Amino acid sequence: MNPKKSDNGSFLSSKHMEEKQWVRQVREEGSRQAFEKIFRAYYKRLHGFAYSYLLQSETAEDVVQSVFLKIWTQRESWDPPGTVKAYLFSAVRNESLNKIRHEKIVAESEEEIISRLGELRKHSSLSDDYDIKELREEIERAINALPPRCRQIFILNRRSGLTYTEIAEYLEISINTVNTQMGRALKSLRDHLSDYLYILFVAGSSSLFF
Repeated sequence: MNPKKSDNGSFLSSKHMEEKQWVRQVREEGSRQAFEKIFRAYYKRLHGFAYSYLLQSETAEDVVQSVFLKIWTQRESWDPPGTVKAYLFSAVRNESLNKIRHEKIVAESEEEIISRLGELRKHSSLSDDYDIKELREEIERAINALPPRCRQIFILNRRSGLTYTEIAEYLEISINTVNTQMGRALKSLRDHLSDYLYILFVAGSSSLFF
């Protein structure tokens, strides 16, 4: 079989043509079989690629699965412009870097809270027995209690450091929607953490969340 010429004049290999067919079947037919073929063809290499960034096997597995999950949930519009290989490796690289950035920000945020609360113990009436772990867990409960899309947007902004514009582009929604969801998230967190706001405010840590 002769290679097929692409729109830009280059010739597509038989493997590329086969993968393009799989993509079309996933997009137009919702074919799980075609999706699984793509998954099996690239999973092992993608896992190794993600591991080279993250250095943790389970985290690398989570990243690769997250990329494939996003593809499947958005399959009706999935149409990578180049090769499937290039698309997948680029997606896994971006997801890995986002994961590293997210974990770094979370760690820095937690260290900042602990540091500021420690200072408070020296200069205020805050009890030495104050349970920092309880505060941290309460913050996580408040965030986890948010509606799924609201929570996703909040985390992308406050923990992953994405701007509203970047979030809108990443989630394919309007900036107005991002603004609205962030407003709802902040109001909900203020209400949920009302008993802790004074401590966070005095510690100078409220800006990490609000």
